[in-house]
Amino acid sequence: MYKLPSAPLITAQEINSRVDSLASELKAFDFDVILSALTGSYMFTADLSRRIATPKLRIAFIKASSYGESDKPNANVHISGLEGLDIKGKRVLLIDDILDTGNTMYSLVKALADYSPASITTCVLLNKESRRTVNYHADFVGFEIEDKFVVGYGLDYANTYRTYPEVWALEEA
Repeated sequence: MYKLPSAPLITAQEINSRVDSLASELKAFDFDVILSALTGSYMFTADLSRRIATPKLRIAFIKASSYGESDKPNANVHISGLEGLDIKGKRVLLIDDILDTGNTMYSLVKALADYSPASITTCVLLNKESRRTVNYHADFVGFEIEDKFVVGYGLDYANTYRTYPEVWALEEA
């Protein structure tokens, strides 16, 4: 059983400020497609895409799951939503909520490469470098965090806590 601590790990104001700076950096790449890895990245994708909006920018969604109803990732990444994806020759920005073991992002990039995009740039809200089991690093990172189980701002524990505007590190009750 888990509980929230007395203060968030990352406040809504800190997130907002970092999303602004990431958007400024990402605008220079003139992406054709934003590809959001659901479900955890939905808030981050919405906030970031509004800030880098251009008339031709398309948004698509795929589902990647490695946690299920657990607080521990498993090695099997389930990816859906690739069928009918038109990214051939396109500059793709792949957004995910967290880069933990690296397995999900590595699997996503590998699967997307089969669709022959011109480029794949990766952006994650949170990076837990200490948990990496696959040699993969995102191109853009919102925040570096310690090895804590986090929720809020789209991230969940068993499909709860997603709607909080901050990121919280769950504590054992």
